[in-house]
Amino acid sequence: MKLRNKVLAGFIAIVLLLSMTVGTALAGTNELPFNYPNDANAATNNDVWIVFYGGTATPPINSDEAVRDSIKSVDVVISGKATFNAELIYNYTGGWVPLTFADQEVDGEMTLNMPCDGTGAGYAEVVVNLKDKSEGPLAVKRLDFKDADGAVVLSHGEASAAAGGEAAPKTGVVSTALFLGLGAAVLGTGAVVLKKKED
Repeated sequence: MKLRNKVLAGFIAIVLLLSMTVGTALAGTNELPFNYPNDANAATNNDVWIVFYGGTATPPINSDEAVRDSIKSVDVVISGKATFNAELIYNYTGGWVPLTFADQEVDGEMTLNMPCDGTGAGYAEVVVNLKDKSEGPLAVKRLDFKDADGAVVLSHGEASAAAGGEAAPKTGVVSTALFLGLGAAVLGTGAVVLKKKED
């Protein structure tokens, strides 16, 4: 095999590897459900970060000011079979407001609620950290943003069985990986065609 062909094959392999890496890296903070490793004491550091208005940490899930202003609390829906400590953080124009829920245990599904008044916020975000977990499955399934009457006005993640609705649309994580993978395939095809023309 000529050196040029080896270099081209290496380039294609790198592009394919990068496409898989990009897909994995982007799937961390704003895609729900988010599954923690089954290991005990799995490291966590702002694994779930959802922007519900403005902000740039992750793509905002809402751009409607009326919806933002109606939000007064958020339900964090957690599933699995494990014990853990939870830290829920409301990050908005007014500051970084953490709330701790120590010594939690889930066996199936549970909900933790946190106040988060979005009225007039330039940006508003919810960060979920599930720490010090025991061995076993643990996931953040969904965030349900509620108004003052407790009605869900915005939801992100796995669809509620009670609502029967569809989950919030996913961002372009898969499509980005697919796009890069297809680009690599096109490059590979071009290399084969060029090689045949040279022969």
